Amino acid sequence: MNTNIDRYLLAEMAGSEGVWDWDLRSDTLYLSPRFKGFLGLAPGDTGRDANRPNDWLSLVHPEDVDWLHASFEAQMVGLSVPFQIEHRVRRAESSAPSANGAKPRWRWLVCRGMAVMDDAGMPVRLVGSVADITDRKHAEQELRRSEERYALAAAASNDGLYDWDLVTDRVYYSPRWASLLGLAPGELTDDPREWLGRIHPADRTILTDALGGMATADPDADPGGEPAADAAFQVEYRMRNAAGATRWMACRGIAVLDEAGKPIRLVGSQADVTDRKTAEQRLRQSEERYALAAAGAADGLWDWHLDSGEVYYSPRWKAMLGFDDAEIAGTVDEWFQRVLPDDLDGLRTAVTLHVAGERPHLQHEFRIRSKAGAELWMLVRGLAVRNDRGCAVRMAGSMTDITARKQAEQQILFNAVHDSMTGLPNRTLLLDRIGQALDRNRRAGARPFAVIIVDLDRFKAINDALGSSTGDRVLRIVAQRLDVNRRVGDTLARLSADEFAVLLDELDDAGDALEAAERMARAISRPVPQEEGRDIVLTASIGVALSQTGYERAEDMLRDASLAMYRAKSGGRARIDVFDANLRRQAMAAMRLEADLRAALEQGQLCLHYQPIVLLETGAIAGFEALMRWNHPDRGPVSPVEFIPLAEETGLIAPMGRWALGEAVRQLAAWQARFPRPVPLFMSVNVSTRQFRDDDLVGAVRDLLDAVPIPPSSLKLEVTESLLMKDPDECRMLMQSIRDMDVRISIDDFGTGYSSLAYLHKLPVDVLKIDRSFVRAVSMGESNAAIVQVIAGLATILRLDTVAEGVETADEAVYLRGILCKYAQGFHFARPALPEAVERLLAAEVCAGLPAPA
Repeated sequence: MNTNIDRYLLAEMAGSEGVWDWDLRSDTLYLSPRFKGFLGLAPGDTGRDANRPNDWLSLVHPEDVDWLHASFEAQMVGLSVPFQIEHRVRRAESSAPSANGAKPRWRWLVCRGMAVMDDAGMPVRLVGSVADITDRKHAEQELRRSEERYALAAAASNDGLYDWDLVTDRVYYSPRWASLLGLAPGELTDDPREWLGRIHPADRTILTDALGGMATADPDADPGGEPAADAAFQVEYRMRNAAGATRWMACRGIAVLDEAGKPIRLVGSQADVTDRKTAEQRLRQSEERYALAAAGAADGLWDWHLDSGEVYYSPRWKAMLGFDDAEIAGTVDEWFQRVLPDDLDGLRTAVTLHVAGERPHLQHEFRIRSKAGAELWMLVRGLAVRNDRGCAVRMAGSMTDITARKQAEQQILFNAVHDSMTGLPNRTLLLDRIGQALDRNRRAGARPFAVIIVDLDRFKAINDALGSSTGDRVLRIVAQRLDVNRRVGDTLARLSADEFAVLLDELDDAGDALEAAERMARAISRPVPQEEGRDIVLTASIGVALSQTGYERAEDMLRDASLAMYRAKSGGRARIDVFDANLRRQAMAAMRLEADLRAALEQGQLCLHYQPIVLLETGAIAGFEALMRWNHPDRGPVSPVEFIPLAEETGLIAPMGRWALGEAVRQLAAWQARFPRPVPLFMSVNVSTRQFRDDDLVGAVRDLLDAVPIPPSSLKLEVTESLLMKDPDECRMLMQSIRDMDVRISIDDFGTGYSSLAYLHKLPVDVLKIDRSFVRAVSMGESNAAIVQVIAGLATILRLDTVAEGVETADEAVYLRGILCKYAQGFHFARPALPEAVERLLAAEVCAGLPAPA
């Protein structure tokens, strides 16, 4: 063994690698002195001292040790190819934590090895060598970093590169070089004329002279010729781009010389400097303009010699303050003693900071008294002149009167937080005041406060009837009355056209807020006289939110006061309501329901149920009324009484109604095709107020009839009685446009509104629908049952059909048939159902041979 070790040592001395020999049978490891040196292990006795494998492996980097083990194991299972693996190790003396917490330094080793087999082919030893490649790895890492930096720099460079081979007279242009001229790389050849031919004729010699200056003198013509003094050049010239426009370019280049010192290549870059050249030209023009402007400037000039304290004030400087030339002496006190005391420290500080070099220039705004005592805003600018030591010895500048600008800024700031018509604080300022009150309220012992929202009832009617100018005058009067009734310290604000708010600070209890609200209501209710002699009487719906409810944000308190006001308005107007937690829950529930309803419309959760309308004479189905239903994914079926009013309020009723109309017409077309009759089945579809007025109902119906093959007369649109009375003339025109398409029109819930018989006979109406409340009165024996007979008789006189709604008993059906009511619908005949159930009813009629309506 010692002979082998001696050989290892001799081999190691002749090279730069360490050797190792792992006896797998005894699990001992021989490490050569150089290898031990790599690991920081003590040299020991090279002939006798043996190591364990862990002496090596425990110093291997955790990320590399598994790979090293894998290489060993591959040799142990019979891999005949030697292995080579690079791994990191730390020196043994750096294994223990250092006193200063420094991390161990890792060195890179390349390990080579192979297995030595016995006669049975079993591995008995692993032998190999290691070399320290740390310097190489560091060099590789630095090379990668250098290449990355070069790649990033090249990618970020805005210059176009070129490489001119002077031997072949060919030029390489980089893609960026081409793009600077608006050219694609494929549009350029490698001809130098692509470059030189685009240079402005007047500038071409600039480049050619620079290139000529880089050439080396011909040794044959001039044996004493020397290389040109300039190893590089930089010139600027104009070039024509692809669009024909002229661009300024800065070209840099350097010559590559051969062994004889003769240039064989020119390499460099070209950058577009048009913006810089334009800026330089504009700067020159600006300097000329500044020289002219300074001569006629309206600013006052000053020049302060800091060492002597002497100050020069220009005549304009003195005139801005209302003084004659002789009235101002040449001292700084003439300036500073006229500055307002609140602004003097700021001015002195600005001057001191600039003189000390902490600010590059002096620029400060301050107030100063004029000779007449007026308060003027001035802007002073200045620059110090410094000596060789950097100390300021002189400072000169100008002073500009900015009073008008400051007044305009103050007015803008005032307008930003005040209402332009009444001069009251607006929502922004009110929210700020409420926020301050909430901050005060969080302190112990703070007194409660309240926010009141005042909304004028039916104010829009005043604007519509008397005009916006009268409405504005009324609002100003209301604002004055509310302002008179507020306490000192309270904030009165105007939030919108007819909505005011009051912040009541430092209350004793909730009763104080209610008393204040009542005072405001009484002030508003006093008649407002008009020039025409008729007084305007106003009322207000008032909502109150108390700080005791517990608020974190001003917006939440204002919102709750609004909720209370809306509840007062919905309760009949001219009321005062105080917010409570239940009101917020109702508002949140309404918001969630609205969001769910929007999702229902988008996600197809809405569907139509169809209630049969029967011909009372035969009991046969004559048509249907389409009724919208909502299957909520979590709540299940939602009552139309709950979601239809919300859809009306939010405007969703228009797209919902259009969808329902199209769905019902398409279903009717399918049933008419499957169950043909002499008189086709008809379909009644409800049309909401918003859909009738705001949506293009006429266009929607026309498009639908063009797309779906049904007789137009089999479509009946139902409108409410109250809708017709809002604007009878406009309604009549819209209804006539629909009637001209042969579509029928029904008045729904007839008798429950305020119909005028004078208008009824003028409207293009085909059907009157008797409200279920009148039909129910028939079986209940109530006095208003006679209304059913009156409506039926009126329809007969006007030659209109009648449909009785809500028929639930046979007696009601018999009665209606007896007064010649033509159609009826209700639970007595059939409940609203999905299309599949309706089709079974229609099929049953066919099977029963029930006569179809004629």
